[in-house]
Amino acid sequence: MKPLIPRPALRAFFSLLIVISLAACASSGPKGEAVLRPGPQRLPTMRAQGDLIIATLQGAAVTVQPLTREGLDTYYSRRPSLVNPFKMLPKGANRPLAFIVRIQNIGRDRVSFDPSQALLVDQQDRRAAAFSYDELYSIFSEIDQPDRALQALQETVLTNFLVIPPKIDRAGLLLFPRPEPEAKIVILDMGSFYVGSVEQLLLFEFEVTRVP
Repeated sequence: MKPLIPRPALRAFFSLLIVISLAACASSGPKGEAVLRPGPQRLPTMRAQGDLIIATLQGAAVTVQPLTREGLDTYYSRRPSLVNPFKMLPKGANRPLAFIVRIQNIGRDRVSFDPSQALLVDQQDRRAAAFSYDELYSIFSEIDQPDRALQALQETVLTNFLVIPPKIDRAGLLLFPRPEPEAKIVILDMGSFYVGSVEQLLLFEFEVTRVP
């Protein structure tokens, strides 16, 4: 069994990536809606493929894909039994930044992940945690037909601790506040991801462009 990587070592490595990103992205970016594309991946376990970033680990594979506004609409249109909760928000309300996360357990040990530990960090080290169910409830409980919206969120958004047995896949959305206007690079840090008892380093790096 590989030794457990101490969490401070993960944070130190992550901070190094932020510093590198900051040096590469010192200028401010244009205004507009943030659209994410995979950037250069600095970990040997990561590779970009089109709009996806794929992490291949010993015993697990993780795929992350950022969704545009249209992509999020398409995601829910493929689930006709569910409403699209984000179309039920008041006009002008900010939609969250969404990622589809797919976790495949391809080994013999169980895989676990705590979505509440996921962070989105930009090149200026501004950090945002994934939305919890309580935060989503506080938003969607105030709209028309809140029960249908909350049901869709419960069935599609990753908020609870996951335990994935061998040979089983799980997929869902991670939702974050939208990046600041100055953000040019963001890193999705899927902290508290374990294969068996070994914590994994999962840092998915994306470049931010702006669509007027």
